[in-house]
Amino acid sequence: MFFYLEVSLNSEVEPLNSEVAPLNSEVAPLNSEVAPLNSEVEPLNSEAAPLNSEVAPLNSEAAPLNSEVEPLNSEVEPLNSEVAPLNSEVAPLNSELQDQKFKTRNF
Repeated sequence: MFFYLEVSLNSEVEPLNSEVAPLNSEVAPLNSEVAPLNSEVEPLNSEAAPLNSEVAPLNSEAAPLNSEVEPLNSEVEPLNSEVAPLNSEVAPLNSELQDQKFKTRNF
């Protein structure tokens, strides 16, 4: 009974092995490219760990402030759309004023 089970499993596994073999040959060169990158990343991860531990409490402090700021942003956005046309009206007036200042200084 064990022999039959083993033969039966082998007959199922062998076709899968033939499918996997070409994939392994594609993966092997990619692994050799990834290995040096991993060795570059590992020191960066060790540098980042203490920074992450410093940032975590700051994120906790920022969360309530962000929740206060978000509603204010929604109030400011409509004001920005009102101010934009006024800015386009003011720009030529500012340049006129600068011209007048320049003329006044030169006299």
